[in-house]
Amino acid sequence: MAVSDMQARLKAIVAEMDGLDTKPSRTSDEETKYTNLLIEGQSLKSQIETTAKGDELRAWMGQSAGMLSLTGGQNGGATVTGMRAAGETVIENAPGSKSVLFNSEGEGILDERTMRVLRDPAYSKAFKAYLRVGIHGMTESKGLKVLQEGSDTGGGYLVPEDLLNRIIARKPTLTRVAANVQRFTTSRDAVVLPKVNYSTDNLYSSGMRVTWGGEVPATATTIRVTEPVFGQTRIPIYTGMMSLPITNDLVEDSAFDLIGWASGKFAETGELLRDNMALNGTGVAQPHGILVNPNATDNPGTTASGAAAALTWAGLQDILWAIPEQYEDNTKWVFNKASTGLAIASLVDGDGRPLWTMGSQDTGLVGSPKQKLLLGYEVLYSGFMPNVGAGNYPIIVGDLQGYYLVDRVGFSIQVLRELYAETNQLLMVGRVRFGGLAAEPFRMRIQTVSA
Repeated sequence: MAVSDMQARLKAIVAEMDGLDTKPSRTSDEETKYTNLLIEGQSLKSQIETTAKGDELRAWMGQSAGMLSLTGGQNGGATVTGMRAAGETVIENAPGSKSVLFNSEGEGILDERTMRVLRDPAYSKAFKAYLRVGIHGMTESKGLKVLQEGSDTGGGYLVPEDLLNRIIARKPTLTRVAANVQRFTTSRDAVVLPKVNYSTDNLYSSGMRVTWGGEVPATATTIRVTEPVFGQTRIPIYTGMMSLPITNDLVEDSAFDLIGWASGKFAETGELLRDNMALNGTGVAQPHGILVNPNATDNPGTTASGAAAALTWAGLQDILWAIPEQYEDNTKWVFNKASTGLAIASLVDGDGRPLWTMGSQDTGLVGSPKQKLLLGYEVLYSGFMPNVGAGNYPIIVGDLQGYYLVDRVGFSIQVLRELYAETNQLLMVGRVRFGGLAAEPFRMRIQTVSA
């Protein structure tokens, strides 16, 4: 995000907080919102300050180009090592003497002692603290002393050679399921929806039928129909929490915004949780997932794969064509890529040609893995779907709008600084409240792998 965008967002956050401050009292939701705004504002402030310091550092490096030289040579005499850039010559002297860089604007000098300081992990740690809080924010005398040894006559601090503002980490699986289900919000601990209890067929939506009673019905009740039988579907709201203790030293010494990074990971985990629960939630103290009890009452039906512990092309056809036509416009496939996707891509005809084709010979009749189309319908890969295996449920087909995901409170984060103050720690607490249920299971079917 550009600095101007961060500043604009920070201004909006402050305005929103000011609006909440004017209220004589705040609800619990408003308190949560205020805390989240404060955390986001602090994160943006830190990013803006770090960016500004980085700009100052780059400007100084541009003005001081050529001041850093190579390490000292290994012999007793001075050695010209070559031209670094136009008009610059590096001379390496014996250990203990000075490494000199001549350029068109004068002479830059780094002795062996300064180079040793730049390689010291303590200097790197002190330099990171300097980037975060500035020289006036540093209170540790040892860190100030170490940092002073890396200063130069230009009034700045030399950059340690190991500073790299990057975290190596895996990418999370993509969240595709929650984006395709029906999403609602509620202010209560449960949502109750009326429904019509009708399961006779997929042609009618209720038991109401026309009776041919002739020009004059035999009795007043001959053409009377039974009113639709109504029932209720209840979706409870559940609470999930997570916490992360962090030492104050780690927050102070980190070269990047650790609180902001952890907040982002909390939010990321919350989004992944929604996908996982929509598919695999047990319904016990957590949402009820699509796969929890296939073929049971008020749950999606199943279609067998047609082979023991494996998928078949005929089984894929069977499950797709079992979806009633009124739901096919929004029908999608859901399965994981590494196991189920590979199994489908490995299905071949009698001549060894792939049935799920890819490449220049595609006919367009069945789609391809590259297009993420299978038998003409969109494929949603989800890492939370089960693998192919005997008795497993690796594939969902149908309209995911039949699953209702109800949010009560989005993922909120609190930073508690007093709870573990005596142990030099702060605690980040994440909390989320939502529920879910396949309220319209007739929109979907599940492929069960034969045992």
